[in-house]
Amino acid sequence: MQKCLTRMDTSKDFRLMLAEKGIKELERVINAVKVQRRKEILKKVREMENDIQVVKWSYLGIDELLNFENFVKLVNTAKELREVLKQAEKDFNWKLADYWLEYIAHLPELMKRGEISRIYEAIRFFSGVITNRKEIDGLWFCNVDCGFKMNVVTNSEKFKPNDYVVIAYLPPREFKGFISEGMFVDAKIEKKGELSLDEIKSIADKLGEVEAILIEMLR
Repeated sequence: MQKCLTRMDTSKDFRLMLAEKGIKELERVINAVKVQRRKEILKKVREMENDIQVVKWSYLGIDELLNFENFVKLVNTAKELREVLKQAEKDFNWKLADYWLEYIAHLPELMKRGEISRIYEAIRFFSGVITNRKEIDGLWFCNVDCGFKMNVVTNSEKFKPNDYVVIAYLPPREFKGFISEGMFVDAKIEKKGELSLDEIKSIADKLGEVEAILIEMLR
């Protein structure tokens, strides 16, 4: 873990900017999720909006930030709401809400990467093996074993069963009724599981499209 006792410009940290974007998405998506206690959940989301603003403008160093009251509350609220939403109907809106809550709940681990300079360093990547795929009207729905199961929809025929693949863990998208949990990157790392920051940096030349998607997301 990289230690950072000095202050940093948290207002421009990509991880906190994505978390802020996610919280805005949550308020919209929760209204479409089929779940009980919706008003209570939305109240918690609005509290998260306040907390992310305090955190974003705190200008704390990473070590201080990890113990900052509003940061800890933000992360714990995300974990709490993920548990509450387990009772909801598991449709696309639920999947999108769960993605953002998981992202915020995982912020401590992401912040421990230290100060970052590229937006793709603010998200998680996984590597695994394609176990199965099927064609859906010109697209390919692939099952990937990353030590756990992930599903990815791609328009490229090049990703085939038994291939090792790298997945950028992006907000889910729905294609013809199939939910894609990320995007394939044109790189190969022969392991199952999450990529380290060093491994992400090692494929930086393959991450231009991921970077463009994330930048557009923040606009």
